[in-house]
Amino acid sequence: MLSIYKYDDTVGKIKSQDKIEAGVWINAVAPTTAELTKLIKKARVPEDFLLYGLDPDEGARYEYDEDVDAHLLIFDMPVASINDKKRVVYKTVPLAIIITATALITIDREPQPLLALFAEGKVANFNPKMKNKAALIMMYRATAAYLTYLRDINKNRENLENKLQSNLRNEDLYALMGVQRGLVYFMMSLRTDRNVLEQLQRNNPLRLNEDDQDLLDDILIENQQGTEMAQISNSIISETSDTYSSIISNNMNGVMKFLTSYSIILTIPTLVFSFYGMNVELPLAGMHVSWIITIIISLIIAVLLGYQFWKKKYF
Repeated sequence: MLSIYKYDDTVGKIKSQDKIEAGVWINAVAPTTAELTKLIKKARVPEDFLLYGLDPDEGARYEYDEDVDAHLLIFDMPVASINDKKRVVYKTVPLAIIITATALITIDREPQPLLALFAEGKVANFNPKMKNKAALIMMYRATAAYLTYLRDINKNRENLENKLQSNLRNEDLYALMGVQRGLVYFMMSLRTDRNVLEQLQRNNPLRLNEDDQDLLDDILIENQQGTEMAQISNSIISETSDTYSSIISNNMNGVMKFLTSYSIILTIPTLVFSFYGMNVELPLAGMHVSWIITIIISLIIAVLLGYQFWKKKYF
């Protein structure tokens, strides 16, 4: 589906339209073959740029096609979804931003909530006529979204840690592992996004003016902040996981020590009764109260052994 938007100076925000013309923003979501052909012919988009934008595994990068004077910016952005177990799953998806002489084009396989904010006119100073600035604003919003999700991840992590302190449940450990997986995705994507931003800053292939370069600097600052937040959260989860692994191991050792000690103590009466159950002559075996004597002997040995175990803190 192709959604075309143009900035309306009278109302000060973008409005949708059907015609592709200069200064428009085209948001292509899972475009058909006919729509791809339309973009190639009317918006002068290189075919390979469209294929790159529809590849879900495409990494963040910058590319320029000098034949048609088109720029491709693939920028990873964070998304959140709910899985089958009703847990929030964080990951990143590539957003392809194509700048041509005619239009600003974004292309993706699925609708993205971030782009919906632009389509609804909820993003200030977004004007597709100023294609470079509009593309930078999109990247700024995508980078700022990392910080929002990272704050949510930290809250989720703290809640899981509080639950695990009172009860070590496998379900909470799996949830903590899922949070860490999301952080790994964020760190990798932030790193590749930074490479793209530094390339734009170093070579200035978009020929950015001073204001746009200031905006690019702001994006780099947000990216650095997001990277540091993700690294700190990941380190905390790694240390927390190691701590809980040690706790689980210590608890298991304590249980095994307890069961082993009691098994040894309970073995004593069996040994004593076995001796007096033999068909051989033993001291005190001929007395009428010999069964009481065997019980007393068993209890004395068991108590002494239990006392030694208690002194050594086996239980």
